[in-house]
Amino acid sequence: MPNVSISIGPIRITIRAAISVSGDQQRPARRPRALRLAAAVCVLVAMAAVVATAVVLASVVGGGGGGGREAAFSPAVQRTGRGPTGYVVTFRYRDPTATSVQLTGEWYFSSPAHTSPTTSQGLLPQQWKPGDFVIGYPNSTGQMSDGWPVVNMKEEGTSGVWSYTIPLPSGEFNYGFLLNCPSAVGPNSFATSCPERSDPSNPPWNDRGGITVGSVEPVSQVYVPSDRRFHTTDYSWEAPTHPQGVLRDVTYPQNVGGSPELQGFNKAAIYTPPGYDRSRSTPYPTVYLAAGGDGNELDWSTLADGGNILDNLIDKHRVKPLVVVMTAYGVQDYCQEDDQIAYDHNLLSTVIPYVQSHYDVASEPTQRAFAGLGCGGDLAASLLAGHTHDFGYFGMFSPALPPTAAVSHAQAKAINGVGTLLGGGKQDPYHSVALQYLASFQHAGDNVSTEFMNGGLSWDVWRTLLRDFLTHVAFKPVRG
Repeated sequence: MPNVSISIGPIRITIRAAISVSGDQQRPARRPRALRLAAAVCVLVAMAAVVATAVVLASVVGGGGGGGREAAFSPAVQRTGRGPTGYVVTFRYRDPTATSVQLTGEWYFSSPAHTSPTTSQGLLPQQWKPGDFVIGYPNSTGQMSDGWPVVNMKEEGTSGVWSYTIPLPSGEFNYGFLLNCPSAVGPNSFATSCPERSDPSNPPWNDRGGITVGSVEPVSQVYVPSDRRFHTTDYSWEAPTHPQGVLRDVTYPQNVGGSPELQGFNKAAIYTPPGYDRSRSTPYPTVYLAAGGDGNELDWSTLADGGNILDNLIDKHRVKPLVVVMTAYGVQDYCQEDDQIAYDHNLLSTVIPYVQSHYDVASEPTQRAFAGLGCGGDLAASLLAGHTHDFGYFGMFSPALPPTAAVSHAQAKAINGVGTLLGGGKQDPYHSVALQYLASFQHAGDNVSTEFMNGGLSWDVWRTLLRDFLTHVAFKPVRG
């Protein structure tokens, strides 16, 4: 595929295809989308007498863009027809100056019979068996790198190219590299001097040629198909597909009283569906998503594989075309009540008006949904309790803090008028919190939908919950 170059003022961005797949299924491993032109659009925004510039990067949710020679070193997914999964993935990293390169990824596994909210087996990919699921060992509640295995890559001769090959079952996996780390660095002991970094041959969608617009995501993703002969789960709804929507990283002005760290500007990642028409007669429904405690606006589109999931659901006509807004917050501790109130205020008074003024989206609350994970699940609970009528549908995924008060009669009546999904992993350390919410809803007579599955506090769980929230709850008739 030829390179595509775009000049934006003094900046020149070159986009290249990155990931290769060999074997029976010639399917790229991570987000191999038809390359579109990246663009930077400056939008003048007036809000609260403040005029600001909103800078938007429109970019393909695609693998690659590493530039130079890096494109040759993207992950190669190969169908082997051999156990344990039928597929292997070879990761490669080129750095002639590196003295050591390590690989860390979202691939510890455990069986349901040997997993609890505090313990799991920590099986390596070579030990995977049908029925095993992804979970950090021993159910880490820290950042993504904590609790995942770290392996030493081997240099290919003296070429400066480091590689490592492992079998993986089907699905999307997050991974990253560690360069020149102290020997003591391993699971749950990452040194601040040795930060995880994304794959330069397979960078996040908002990184093109080393130029990042929005937050920096230090990990990359790879998709592995399913080989039914080895009883791997079919996760084709996470796979890259055609046609593709577009992701943009947007900076918008905000002014939240009482929270100095929330003044000025904030970020959001916005997905528009394939064929998005800003002038169509029927406005698009909108989904607002919140990430976890120290997350950012990129988490749902990268770690959660949101772009590919949305493309698949729209392409298969499982959901109607919609606009999805993935929010950042501005502070790390929005599990606290004061910060929840500030987030709610910012969302309702700033983010939603911004989206409605820049995109062809419906203004009716019945055409608006909100979902979040972890502390974002707490935000969903806060909005459900305090702003029930501003959204038609709510998704509470792995909430981290228990309910602070019983559901009142008035709240119960309002909640029964909206669609709600409460879910998470059965082996999640915070699973008991979700059960407390369920008990509170049931005591009040609320008819909420639930989905609890084998899994921990992990993206593997939240990808499934996102899919099922969109296909079974959001914009569907509400059970009264």
